[in-house]
Amino acid sequence: MLEIAYRFFVLPRFHDAFQHAYNAARDVLRDMPGLLSVELAAPRQRRGAFVLRLAWDSRAGFERFTRTWVGVWMLNGMGLAREAFAAPIETASREASAPDPAREP
Repeated sequence: MLEIAYRFFVLPRFHDAFQHAYNAARDVLRDMPGLLSVELAAPRQRRGAFVLRLAWDSRAGFERFTRTWVGVWMLNGMGLAREAFAAPIETASREASAPDPAREP
């Protein structure tokens, strides 16, 4: 599994527009092949950042997403530069491992 988080600093006067952009993409995102979960956390303070967390079944699923229309739309519509999209604030990768036969009773 690949977990990715992005931080968006949005001026307070644009919070509603940013939230609207996410809400417009949310249903399409949920139907993306390979996307296990998506969550947008609102800022805790007036000048805080929105945090978008995406959990993918694999890096390949994420790479496919970046080439879809919704991936490109998020890059442009949510204000992410291509470099920012490729370099998120947090990345965690957990590969499912097969049981070790030597450890079984």
